[in-house]
Amino acid sequence: MEIKFYLRIIQRSWWLILISAIVAVNLSLVYSYYFVTPMYESVARFIVSPNIKNIESRDLVNSLEALDKRSIISTYAEVLNSGQIINGTMELLLAKPDEFIEYTTSVTVLPDANIIRFSVKGPDPQVAAMLANSIGQYAINYIKNLYVIYNIDFLDKASAPAEPYQPQPFQDAGLALLVGMVIGIGLAVFRDQLSSSLDKLGQRNMFDAESRAYSRTHFERLLRQEIADHPDNILSIGLIQLSGIEEYYDSLPQAYMNQIMRKVNETLKYQLRGNDVVGRWSKLQFSVLLPSTDGISAKRRLARISEILGQQFSLDENGEFDVQLDPRIGLAERQNDEYIPVLMSRTEEALGVSMQSGKEKVSLYKAQPINLP
Repeated sequence: MEIKFYLRIIQRSWWLILISAIVAVNLSLVYSYYFVTPMYESVARFIVSPNIKNIESRDLVNSLEALDKRSIISTYAEVLNSGQIINGTMELLLAKPDEFIEYTTSVTVLPDANIIRFSVKGPDPQVAAMLANSIGQYAINYIKNLYVIYNIDFLDKASAPAEPYQPQPFQDAGLALLVGMVIGIGLAVFRDQLSSSLDKLGQRNMFDAESRAYSRTHFERLLRQEIADHPDNILSIGLIQLSGIEEYYDSLPQAYMNQIMRKVNETLKYQLRGNDVVGRWSKLQFSVLLPSTDGISAKRRLARISEILGQQFSLDENGEFDVQLDPRIGLAERQNDEYIPVLMSRTEEALGVSMQSGKEKVSLYKAQPINLP
């Protein structure tokens, strides 16, 4: 299941993975061609063997057995790469102290063979080969003056390499391609997780936690969107004041208040049409948006809802805590392309009329007549 999940992420964000891979390859090529100094490795090989001229026939077998113990080979290898040998070679070449500072040496004893591999690495292939051969010859002369039983000589002299061992642009680009794809997949997963988190955060801000109706911010956004999409259509706005629970709103357990608010929200949604919008306007107020509905029709519909909301209902199964709401509703119909603040002001004014009236629970805003002189 997780594999399918990640495959879907890769499928959705393939372009991000492709861009990461292309960027990684280009950076690798630019770095290889413009920022890395080519380095060359020149290798000389030496062979160690018994010196037949200085060994009697009866001691030849013992000399060969001693070579098998590898101590002689290892000693010669250490001598070949020692500072004394290298510094002596530099003095012989009349080199300045920092003339070959960019060149490094290394020695390796090949397994199961009396062969020593000596390499010199540096930016100039000709100089690297010259140093390998010069240091090797100096070491041969030095060893021959100390040890007469075993002989060391060149097996292969060093030659100037034609290609650098670094950088290797195409090999590095292939590795960069893999790294870029891995980074791209990581970015794709991160982007998906971030997008999911933002969507959840947006949904959490979209709804009121207590009533599960739309939040006021989102309700206003939907109202603006409705007016922008259908500027010439009529619409009505209603504000529903939940009178009857002001006294114990702050004293009731939160679970009971959630139950009341969700009961109101479910009733409104059930009684209204599918394209009508219900929101939580304030602590004790709900808002409703009725697109393509004139004020008279909206008043009839909300009057029926007011009767339903006014019915007593219980908050527990035993019926020990009953609630009796006295909803008061204010309505206003948008007219003459008026702005949202004006529309909401008229709706609140109609709600105020309903709150002050003893009988009229649903009040529709009525424009005051203008008296001309």
